[in-house]
Amino acid sequence: MLFTHSRSPNALAYRHPMATTHQPDSARAALRSTALATLLAAIVLLTLLGHNRLTDWDEGIYAQVSREMLTSGFLVPHWNLQPWLEKPPLMLWITAIFFRLFGVSEFTARLGSALSGIALIGLLNGWLTLRHSRLAAWLSSIILLTTFGFLHIARVGEMDALLSLGLCTALIGLAELYLDHRHGVWLLWLGFAVALMTKGAASVTLGLTLILFLALEPGILRRHLAALTLGFALFLSVVLPWHLELYHRFGPVFVDQYIGLHILHRATSQIEGHVTPWWYYLRVLLVSAAPFCLLYPITAVDALRRPNLRQYRVFALFALLELLFFSAIKTRLPHYIAPAYPAFSVLVAVWIVARLDALNLTRSLRVQLSATALALWLLTAWITATPRSRLHSPRLPSGDVTPNNREQVALLKQVFAHPSPTVAATPGPLLDWRPGHYNPVPTVIFYANRAVQQVQLQPLQPGTPTDIYAFNPEPLAAAVGTQPSLILLDRSLLPQLPASYEFSPIASSSTLAVGTIAPKTPLSPPQ
Repeated sequence: MLFTHSRSPNALAYRHPMATTHQPDSARAALRSTALATLLAAIVLLTLLGHNRLTDWDEGIYAQVSREMLTSGFLVPHWNLQPWLEKPPLMLWITAIFFRLFGVSEFTARLGSALSGIALIGLLNGWLTLRHSRLAAWLSSIILLTTFGFLHIARVGEMDALLSLGLCTALIGLAELYLDHRHGVWLLWLGFAVALMTKGAASVTLGLTLILFLALEPGILRRHLAALTLGFALFLSVVLPWHLELYHRFGPVFVDQYIGLHILHRATSQIEGHVTPWWYYLRVLLVSAAPFCLLYPITAVDALRRPNLRQYRVFALFALLELLFFSAIKTRLPHYIAPAYPAFSVLVAVWIVARLDALNLTRSLRVQLSATALALWLLTAWITATPRSRLHSPRLPSGDVTPNNREQVALLKQVFAHPSPTVAATPGPLLDWRPGHYNPVPTVIFYANRAVQQVQLQPLQPGTPTDIYAFNPEPLAAAVGTQPSLILLDRSLLPQLPASYEFSPIASSSTLAVGTIAPKTPLSPPQ
């Protein structure tokens, strides 16, 4: 498409047959459209945001790391009172600020993700209104807000929504550079910094996209080399200090946890039960982005081939690299490809507008077509509901099942939300004694709001695999001191409690109990 107000020497001097007849709107119209799209996104993403408990693993971990920042400081993340060096801190900082301002809750634990999703919708809507048309902008917003994969990341307390916002900001910056708008440099490096400080390794696809895009469009590098160099220097000044400080403090331990465990290990082996085939993301797209995913290949190829869509080429490059890169690594999770959804929403919206203009449909036919599209979306949403729920179910692809924490969370809220004098006066960590070798503790720590130590009766056999999040016990005798300790245990284990210990219940549910445990006081010999 030819943007008549563009200063770009790359702008085409003719209108391609597939170009839209819609014209970009004014800044004021774009502002109104952005405000309405932002309001719609807020209604969709904030409604009932905190109605459900946090899940184990990422939600529980990130929420607790953010909470511990309020006491341990913002520089070095901590989890379970120990340094936690696995991820960059930007989303954790944001969540910690929300905790301080509005209190600790499920809602505030997810608020950073929801606001990132809202900002992403508004950003794309405003940009497409200015650069393409209001119809394309609203199609992109509606497509994204009806893509279940995007809705999931924007309504959980994880990092992928903020990551997607940063990546999309950078892609818009590259598209603006293609149009010779110099502010694109600052959007590029700002978005890159946000992405890298949110989820470091996941931003590698943006780096690959930048290299490939500049190779395909060498004129951009020639015209904006000085600005790109200055922007890169500012980018490094933002992202390096935290990383250098953590390396200074922890050295090889930081490198091992930050790069070794969560980058190299995930890339080269299937870990934590996530055993999936290389084509796994085809299934993810079919159940998380139907029916729009059927248009993804067509629209990406269109953007790469058609001259009038060259300013959208960067979105196609990024989306395809995102799918290929995360298909190539060994550990695959559904949300890894979530940043591709906004890019594809832009491509699909622009493609649909071009097709509608080419067909020159009457208003009544457009209404019928819209109704048909809505019916198709409802049908695919219904068909994919069950397989979609399995993507985020407690059952891992390996067959392992993460225990349902509903009963556990209810009991912990009962005991620790408004602790009794006995609970408040009992120091030390909460002991956690349950059967089996797979009992995640992230939500135990969060809802108990104190350190947790898993225990069992016997010491572990040498060589037994352990995991700090699911199975890292020590012998009960070593964990229980001379004073009472709080303990969460499976009630079926009470008969196994040695006679030398005394358990005093505080609260219980159908299968769990919370109480104090202490060595029995030996009887004094008769005088």
